[in-house]
Amino acid sequence: MNNLSDIGLVLSNVTNGFYKEKNQHVVLQKNINVSLQEGEFVCLLGPNGAGKSTLLRTLSGFHPVLSGHISYFGKNLHHLTIKERSRQVALVLTDRIDDSWLTVWDIVSMGRFPYNGFTGKLTTHDINLINNILNEMNLIPFKNKVFRVLSDGEKQKVLLARALTQETPFLFLDEPVAFVDSPGKIEIMEQLQDIAHRQNKGIIMTTHDIEIALDYADTIWLMNQNKPLISGIPELLVLNGDVNNYFDRNNVKFNKQAGRFSIVNTDTQKIIRIKSDKENLFWLEKGFRRLGFMVRVEKDDDPFQTDYFDFKNGHFVYIKENHIYRTFIDIGQALNFGKSLF
Repeated sequence: MNNLSDIGLVLSNVTNGFYKEKNQHVVLQKNINVSLQEGEFVCLLGPNGAGKSTLLRTLSGFHPVLSGHISYFGKNLHHLTIKERSRQVALVLTDRIDDSWLTVWDIVSMGRFPYNGFTGKLTTHDINLINNILNEMNLIPFKNKVFRVLSDGEKQKVLLARALTQETPFLFLDEPVAFVDSPGKIEIMEQLQDIAHRQNKGIIMTTHDIEIALDYADTIWLMNQNKPLISGIPELLVLNGDVNNYFDRNNVKFNKQAGRFSIVNTDTQKIIRIKSDKENLFWLEKGFRRLGFMVRVEKDDDPFQTDYFDFKNGHFVYIKENHIYRTFIDIGQALNFGKSLF
C-alpha cells in the first residue's frame, strides 16, 4: 500500500463548495475521497453548476477547503506558502488576460515566476526552457505575436505552454477545449495525454464534452450537485450506468452502444434496422437517428429475419424477404426511403 507522501494529490473527506458571505457557505459535494498520481490524466465531468471550477480552485489553494484535507506528497495544502503551491500546481483558468499588448513570449515567460528572484529577471536556463516549450507546442512562429489577436485554440496552446514552463508535477485546466474547433480539440487532447504520460505530470481538466473525455482520459471524476463525486476508468463508469445516472435528463440519454448522447424515441413504430456496422452504414445510422428514428444495428453473423438496410457492391440497399428490394444512388435517397416506410 502506498504511503500518502508517495501519492501526489490526496483528497480526504473534502467538502467542495464556496463561501457566499462571512460564515455562510454553499456545499456542492461532501466526503470527496480521491487521489491523483503523477502521469495520470483525469477529466472532471459535470453539468453547469456542479462545482467543477470551484473544486479546481480549491485544489490550487485559491478557495479555502470547507472541510477535510488536501495534501501534496503528504503536505497539507493549507500549510504551503503561495510560492510552494505554485511549484506544485500550474493552473489554467478561463479568465481573460486583460493586457492588450502582451506577446506570446510575455505570457509564456510568466510561468517562471515561482523560480525568479525579486527582479523577475529570466536566467539563461529560463530562456532556453521557454524556447524549448514553444518549440514543442509549435508556437515558435507566434512568439512575438500579440496574444489578443490569436484564435481561441492558439490562445489555449499558449496558456498550456505557460503552465508547462512552471515545471510543476500537476497541471489543472478549466475547460481548455470549450471554444476550440473540432480539430483543435483533438490536438489539445492529444497533447495533454502525451504530457501526462511522457512527462509524468498529473493532469486534471474540466470539460462538458463527455465523449472526448471518454476517448482520452485515464480516469474520470464524475460530479453533480448533491451527488457524491465518483471516480473510475471511463469504460467502467459507462458500463456501470454511472454516466447515465449523472447526466441523463428527460429523454436525452447516454447511448452506451454509440458512445454519445441522443434523444430516446419512445415511438416504437419508428424502428429502422441496419444489418452491419460497416463505415457507410455507420453514417446511415447517424442519419436515421438525426431524423428521430430508433436504430437497431445487428452484425453480419447475427440471425436476422426482418427487413433491413445494408451496403453491398458500393451501394446502399434495402433487403426484404432476403432479397434486394431497393438499391439507392446515395445515402440521401436511402434516408428518404426510410422516412417513407412510416
